[in-house]
Amino acid sequence: MRPILVVLSLAAVIAASPARAQLAISAGIEYFQWKEDTAPIEVREDGPMFVLGLDFTQPKDKGLLFAYRGKVYIGKVDYDGALLFAPNVPVDGDTEYKGTAHEVQLRWRLAPERGYWLDVLGSAGVDLWERELSDVQEEDYTIAFVRLGVELNATGDRGWTFGAGLKYPVWTEEDAHFDDLGFDQNPELEPEGKVMGFFHAGYRFQRHLALIAYLDGFNFGESDPVTVTSGGTSFQFFQPASRQYNWGLKLQYLF
Repeated sequence: MRPILVVLSLAAVIAASPARAQLAISAGIEYFQWKEDTAPIEVREDGPMFVLGLDFTQPKDKGLLFAYRGKVYIGKVDYDGALLFAPNVPVDGDTEYKGTAHEVQLRWRLAPERGYWLDVLGSAGVDLWERELSDVQEEDYTIAFVRLGVELNATGDRGWTFGAGLKYPVWTEEDAHFDDLGFDQNPELEPEGKVMGFFHAGYRFQRHLALIAYLDGFNFGESDPVTVTSGGTSFQFFQPASRQYNWGLKLQYLF
């Protein structure tokens, strides 16, 4: 998959740098939940996803520094909702997800106090994922986002980590593959971005190992409608207001 190649390339570049002490890889499981404000039946998806992560933070005791956060994820979750062309008919099944996220951060680090660094961070990133609802219905999302927050990290081999802040999708493009459903056009949907919070907490219990729990996700408003035609008849579609939640637990290995 193309996103995995991006992560592997970044891993090779970072691993070759002299700042190995600030490189970390992780593996974990996150509970994924997706909700759409649809009527008369609300669309809900939930289930586990497997996640691999790669983190790099420039080693500095204070001042401006650079960091990178990346991950790939895949999973099959339960779908409860309705048929696309018959919204009154309930249906359940499975939805397959696979994707990747990449984030570049600038941090302002305060001088260590009582064994901890305090970072104020701002970041920009992109999340790319595929959502396959059936053999003929799938969606591709491209989400550009920004993040603003604070993070507290232990300077030694043991200690806590905490982070919290706000995340905002500045631009979202959804390819619903209308042409695969028999329509003559395939216009992009652009759900409206809304602010959402994020949080993580964990403990580094030896030099190389840490366990971290987190909450992340996205908040979208309803998109503007698009018009497509089929057999001379016009149809309008839009992406309903949606919310994505990711509750995760990951084991991190620090070099």
